[in-house]
Amino acid sequence: MIEIKNLMFQPLTFHLAGSGQSLYLNPRERRAISEEKISPEIKMAEKRGFVSFADIGDPTEDTPPASAPAVEPSPPEAESPAKTAPRRKRR
Repeated sequence: MIEIKNLMFQPLTFHLAGSGQSLYLNPRERRAISEEKISPEIKMAEKRGFVSFADIGDPTEDTPPASAPAVEPSPPEAESPAKTAPRRKRR
């Protein structure tokens, strides 16, 4: 898998190789696609500095084990003190 990142501050649209589908990237968005779908249009955009590529390997290798907690619960928040007097209106 290849991660493609839009380096521009505007959206970009590319044709994908072999499937007749398109790839739409919002400004500064990252998206993972397979290497077989990289078209000559995307390669030219990378040479011109519009997008960048990063090899992310197989996405199934990076999955954490099911036994590890995903997010720890946050501690209860302290209650804010009540207001003592209402604010005066400006004239």
